[in-house]
Parts: sequence; C-alpha cells; structure tokens
Amino acid sequence: MDIQRLIGIGGSEWIKGEHHRIYFNLDIMTEMIGLDLSFYKTGNIQSARLNGETISNSKAKDLLMSINGKFWYDVKNDKWCCKDMNVDRAREIKQAILAKLEV
Repeated sequence: MDIQRLIGIGGSEWIKGEHHRIYFNLDIMTEMIGLDLSFYKTGNIQSARLNGETISNSKAKDLLMSINGKFWYDVKNDKWCCKDMNVDRAREIKQAILAKLEV
C-alpha cells in the first residue's frame, strides 16, 4: 500500500513504538460514503445529502453514528481495521479509498 497516497487523500500517519498506522477522520469517512452535511451553530444537522440525493436529518444522523469510530490502515500488518463503528460501513469506506487510489 502506498502510504503517501493514503496521506494524500486525507489520512493521518501515526507511529508509536511498533505501531504504524494511517488514520482517517470523520470528515474523510463521510466523504468516502458520499455523505454531505451542513450544520447549525448548535451542532445539529441542518441539511444532508447522500450521493447527491437529499436525505432526512434522522437518516443522516444514523449514518453519521454508524461511522463515528476509528478507522485505520495498519501499515506494519497490511490490514484495514476499525473500532466502535459499523463493519459494513468500514468495508464501504475501505472500498471507496481503494477506488480513489486507483484513479
């Protein structure tokens, strides 16, 4: 896996001891699943679109909660990992990242 390209699409490199990971934050994960959100100053969702289609704020919140965890690529073990998030969404994000790397 090309680490510099992962960083180039928004990943953040983290190295500590024997660990070497590329983390992807919530902004990158929402982009990868096609979720576009705008928020009120209170932090509540103002509007939401999924792959260009308007969706309800409730559906947007459910999607956001399904990816509100940690998602990373483990460089040392050549493995994609996630914690505290929906596994199907993690697979979707991984596939979107891999597709973006092919471009």
